[in-house]
Amino acid sequence: MVDRTNTIGLLAVVATVIATVSVTTQTRELAITHVSVIDVVEGRILANSTVTISGKTISSVTPDGAPRRDAQVVDGQGKFLIPGLWDMHAHIEMTGESSLQLDVANGVTGIRDMGSALDFILNLREATASGRALGPRIFAAGPILDDPPGDWPLRMRVKTAEDGRAAVQLLKSRGVDLIKVHDHTPREAFFAIAEEARRQSLPLAGHIPLGVTAEEVIEAGQRDIEHLSNLELWRPCSKGAGYQPDLCRPFFEMMARQGVWSGPTLVAMSELVTIGSPASQLSADHVAYAGKSLRAMWAGNQSLIAITPQLIRSQRARAETGARVTSDMAKAGVGILAGCDALIAGFCMHDELAALVRGGMTPLAALQTATLNPARYFGLQQTAGSVASGRSADLVLLDASPLTDITNVGRIRAVVVAGRFLDRTELDKLLTQAKIAAAN
Repeated sequence: MVDRTNTIGLLAVVATVIATVSVTTQTRELAITHVSVIDVVEGRILANSTVTISGKTISSVTPDGAPRRDAQVVDGQGKFLIPGLWDMHAHIEMTGESSLQLDVANGVTGIRDMGSALDFILNLREATASGRALGPRIFAAGPILDDPPGDWPLRMRVKTAEDGRAAVQLLKSRGVDLIKVHDHTPREAFFAIAEEARRQSLPLAGHIPLGVTAEEVIEAGQRDIEHLSNLELWRPCSKGAGYQPDLCRPFFEMMARQGVWSGPTLVAMSELVTIGSPASQLSADHVAYAGKSLRAMWAGNQSLIAITPQLIRSQRARAETGARVTSDMAKAGVGILAGCDALIAGFCMHDELAALVRGGMTPLAALQTATLNPARYFGLQQTAGSVASGRSADLVLLDASPLTDITNVGRIRAVVVAGRFLDRTELDKLLTQAKIAAAN
């Protein structure tokens, strides 16, 4: 079993910085005709639909509708339209600015950044929101509030309750969207952070700190638990070494009643001790998009652990158990949020959705973890997360239905980000630019 102190983000990271790609405003109305729309709310397919986009918003979804004469028309015959995907556990400072292009090229149009330097992430958030840079919509936690041993990156140190309250107040004044805690957030500081976050109307997210129980963080108002508490969330309720679904069901049902979300990051946890090495199960083509600083972080994390074939098997087995746990949590009503952590941006979302299905979730339920659920988490379900009138024009046009096979989320024909239509040629250019940036 991997020690909790060695699981996430142990080395300082230098972000990969490249010239940002600006957004060209879509001035003409856009109509995608004869397309099959995936209704992620009801699980239906709305065949032969016309989706009309005005500016950054979907203005209508009509059966067999006729486009306006002056509209830009995209023939969606034989294609499937889904909402843009959300990566609900990203660290852009680790993956670098070029990862924003990777995200868009892979249909990711929304990000919850769970720990980056404050000025860095707020500047990127503004750049993508204003159109100065092409990238997903960003919700940012800013630095993690924690007190780990050594010099861990992405943190703002808090040691006392006073530190915790002051940190939340500072981050609120700078305009962050949520607060994140981690393994080494001191107990006294954690409860002060939770109280102040509630007072400041900021969601609290992250890990279960050492010395604090899952029940305590839920009672304190933490809105989600990441990484299945480093793949240990099920152990207390199982009352033994092996996962016991029947014993854990009451705990999962309590989480659902309390409105607690779960971000399992299954692929990241499975790859923790192997990513970047020959033992990794990730696509070598995808790993080629990793920048040098990200590779250095992977190697540095692994240098702190005695990696053996037995450890690799154990970590993968724990992640497989985590996938079953996640499926059971979803069946009990817990909201699941798909996220990548520090993997290859964009591609990792496709891998994560496939891992959720392998664990027992239906393709629809898995797709909801990256579309509808993030919108619900942020209270944006009336403006995001589905293909409907009044929703944001963040869309992915696919060659095949993800409800038949979830891996079809990778068969991307085009992406619409903030109303801008990017065809396959433009997406391929983004991939090329991101790979060049990674090599440099």
